[in-house]
Amino acid sequence: MFSKPEIPVRSALLHEIDKVSFAVNDLTLYLDTHPECTEGLLRFQKEAAKRKELMKTYAEAYGPLTADCICDLKKAEHWQLQDGPAPWEGGII
Repeated sequence: MFSKPEIPVRSALLHEIDKVSFAVNDLTLYLDTHPECTEGLLRFQKEAAKRKELMKTYAEAYGPLTADCICDLKKAEHWQLQDGPAPWEGGII
């Protein structure tokens, strides 16, 4: 994972968010069919916490990816979701 003082390159951070998000989504599907699996639940909690931290790091460095990231930005002075360009609009370049 990335250390706090060092801000990772935007594209590398997005790639890491994609990987962790895939794991969270996959574990969600798994837990839908195996709700009693404590190992799966612990792994889900670990990956979800990692995703939240990565999303917060991204929002602080480059702006929020989702609307819920704005809540983590304590210093937000305006609705930052429209600040762009968004990653899907070429914002990672």
